[in-house]
Amino acid sequence: MPTLQRKRRAEPEEVESDGSQEPETQRRRTTDNNASEDEDYGVGSATQAGDANDMAMKLVRLALALEFQRRPLRRGDISEKVLGPNGRQFKNVFSQAQIHLRNVFGMELVELPAKEKITLQQKRAAQKSASQSKGVTSWVLTSILPSKFRDPEIIQPLAAPTAEDESKYTAIYTVLVSLIRLSGGALPDAKMDRSLQRLQMEDSTPVVDYEKTEKLMKRLEKDGYIVRIKESTGTGEDDVYWMVGPRGKIEIGDDGIRGLTKAVYGEQEDEAAETELERKLDRSLGISERQEQTNREQQAEKPKKPRKKRQQQQEEEEEEDDDDEEDEGE
Repeated sequence: MPTLQRKRRAEPEEVESDGSQEPETQRRRTTDNNASEDEDYGVGSATQAGDANDMAMKLVRLALALEFQRRPLRRGDISEKVLGPNGRQFKNVFSQAQIHLRNVFGMELVELPAKEKITLQQKRAAQKSASQSKGVTSWVLTSILPSKFRDPEIIQPLAAPTAEDESKYTAIYTVLVSLIRLSGGALPDAKMDRSLQRLQMEDSTPVVDYEKTEKLMKRLEKDGYIVRIKESTGTGEDDVYWMVGPRGKIEIGDDGIRGLTKAVYGEQEDEAAETELERKLDRSLGISERQEQTNREQQAEKPKKPRKKRQQQQEEEEEEDDDDEEDEGE
C-alpha cells in the first residue's frame, strides 16, 4: 500500500513586534486624551471664536447690502444666511458685528420700530398677537459720525442709478416726512395732494424710473418712509391719511426735520425770533408732550418706599430737628 503523506499545516509567520503598534483600544484612549488636551489648551475655544468672527463679518456684509437696497435686516435673514445651525451664538455674533460697524464704517444697527396700529382692526390684531411677540425682529443701519463730518461734500449720495437721482429721491421723502410730522403726525390725503401740487409733483416727478407720482408714492411706502392709512368711518366712505413709516422715523427723525425747517426759514433776525421758531418746532413735533410722558413713566416705575420705612425716616428727621433746637437753646 502506498504510504499516505500528511501535509503539515503551514505555521503562521511570526510578526516581529518592534513596539510601534498599539492595540486599538489604546489608540482610542490616546486620541481621546489628545482631544481633551486640545480643549484644555484652548484649541476648541479658539475655533469657536474664529467661527463667531467669520459669522460677524458675514452679518456686516449682509447689513450693508440690505441697507444699499433700503431693506431692513430681519432676524430671519440673520438666522438663515449667517448663523445657520449656530442660532445660540446670535448675541455674540451681533455684538461683534456692531463693534466692527462702529469702528470701521461709523455706523450701527438700530432697532426698527414697528408700524403703529391705528385702525380698530389693526389694534385687535395686535392684541391677539401680543402674547406671541418675540422682541426685536428687524434693524436698519444709521450713521454715528459727528455732525461736523455729516457734510454733503463728505457723505455724497449713492450712485444708484446716479448721484443726482438719488439726491432728488432723498429730498422728496425728507420733505414729505417733515410735512407729516409738522402736521401733528398725520396728514389727510387731501392735504397731501395739495402739498404735492405745490411741489409741482401732482402727476409727475423728476425721479428716473418713477416719473409717475403714484408709482413714486408706492416706492416710498415700500421703503418704509411713509404709510398710507385707510380707515372705514361706517358711513360708506373711508378716511385716508398719511403717517411716517418706521424708516422715516429712524433715518430722518426730529433732528432732520428741524434742520430742514431752519434751512427753509433761513437765518433769523435776532435771538428772540430764533427762540420763537424753536418753540414752534417743539410744539409741532410734540417734544414737550413726549418729555412729560417720559417723566410720568419714570416716576411710575420708581419703587415706592414701605410705610414702615417712611415712618421711621420721618421720626429720625423729627429727632434731628429737636436736637438742633436744643443746641440752639444752649
